[in-house]
Amino acid sequence: MNKISRKVLISVADKEGIVEFAKALKSLNFDIIATGGTQKLLGDNGVEAVKISDYTGGSESERVKTLSQRVAKEILETGEIGLVVCNLYPFFAQKGKKLDEMIEFIDIGGVTLIRAAAKNYKKVAVVFDPAQYHDVLENLQQGKVDETFNLGLAKKALDYIAWYDAVIADYFSPDFEAKTFFTFGAEKFIPMRYGENPHQKAAFFLDRKFQDDFKIHGGKEISYNNILDADVAFGAANDFRDEIACAIIKHQTPCGVAVGETQSEAFERAYMADSISAFGGIVGLNRKVESGTAELIKKHFFEVVIAPSYDDKALEILRTKKNLRIVQLNPELIKPVVYRPVFGGVLVQERDDADLKDWEVVTKRAPDDYETAALKFAWKVVKWTKSNSIVFAIKGRTVGIGAGQTSRVGAVEIALRQAVERSAGIVMASDAFFPFRDGIDTAAKGGVTAVIQPGGSKRDGEVIEACDEHDIAMVFTHIRHFRH
Repeated sequence: MNKISRKVLISVADKEGIVEFAKALKSLNFDIIATGGTQKLLGDNGVEAVKISDYTGGSESERVKTLSQRVAKEILETGEIGLVVCNLYPFFAQKGKKLDEMIEFIDIGGVTLIRAAAKNYKKVAVVFDPAQYHDVLENLQQGKVDETFNLGLAKKALDYIAWYDAVIADYFSPDFEAKTFFTFGAEKFIPMRYGENPHQKAAFFLDRKFQDDFKIHGGKEISYNNILDADVAFGAANDFRDEIACAIIKHQTPCGVAVGETQSEAFERAYMADSISAFGGIVGLNRKVESGTAELIKKHFFEVVIAPSYDDKALEILRTKKNLRIVQLNPELIKPVVYRPVFGGVLVQERDDADLKDWEVVTKRAPDDYETAALKFAWKVVKWTKSNSIVFAIKGRTVGIGAGQTSRVGAVEIALRQAVERSAGIVMASDAFFPFRDGIDTAAKGGVTAVIQPGGSKRDGEVIEACDEHDIAMVFTHIRHFRH
């Protein structure tokens, strides 16, 4: 037998399916109380409902609709209102509005109703999502809406209002340094079969106001690892704002990064940097994908292509690769703050966007014009590699990357082994200082002619001396680029 009172309060901003749901509740002998707009909609569709102001004997204004001692008591204490159906003003869906306009989308009464119903779950059921209507009706018809069922609804409802408040808090306090409490207003966007490994459950959560800026135009179901790698691929490519760039990523580390006069050239140069590692990788581009580039990408096996947009012909070409995930992302989704969960908490920091405005030449020889251009390119790339990290590059293209090593000289050795091309002037970027001169001595064997690094080691003098011995130009940035 049904264990909740057959009186329902309905107050919904999202009116999808509410008429059908209310009719079904009427067939189950529920008395309906509703707020103004909802009550009018129900009445226009032949569903009898008492207007809340008539029920409470008060008045319903633009900002005060459901706040009432009678309603609060019947939900929180007596359970006379046994079902609350409520969703909130869509603050989360607003874009481009001024503060005074946004204020009007902050729901007060609805949050109170939902919280009250969830608190008194032993007597009251709470519904906030039209997707819940079918299940709730089935359980009502079968007499299974009891304390256990209500508790499940309450847990979801409390999640909903916590998310809602987090979206508002994010809007009012976007600067994490000014925050005392950390909130993040994201909702489940893409369910996933698993996480990094098949035994791990996973999903992609994204703020609703950004969801239209993340589009998938084709391919297999996108995975957890795909999105991790795509984040690096898109970020690395978009670091080259003034140039046409391509980054090919595997396991969150670049296989190759390059710029070019054309997009096709940028892709070919990035692929050439390490074509073996690029197999099954993620391609990031910072311009609209053209058909010529799509034809080149199509020749190889990649998991994902991510770019700000695609022309129609490029999409047509890429869609012939049935398994290739084709992702379109607005560059504005590269946010200035990054988060990482640890120990049940969250580490929060600014994105590494430090601009290289100047550097200090510390060797007898300064880099020439060619080396200067190559060093600036390599310095942008090295911040996207896992530390400890070394990047070997020529002008506009990587030729060898040693990333994620516990030894810096070990990272140099890996980059050296990858750098098949040694005829042109190769430069080296290091994300942190060289603790010993051995990294320089090893790099010299590979034809490195210039080095860019933060400096700051106790043995900087020995490292500089090694560069001078090998006629290598070296500059200090006094900026570190660790990426753990």
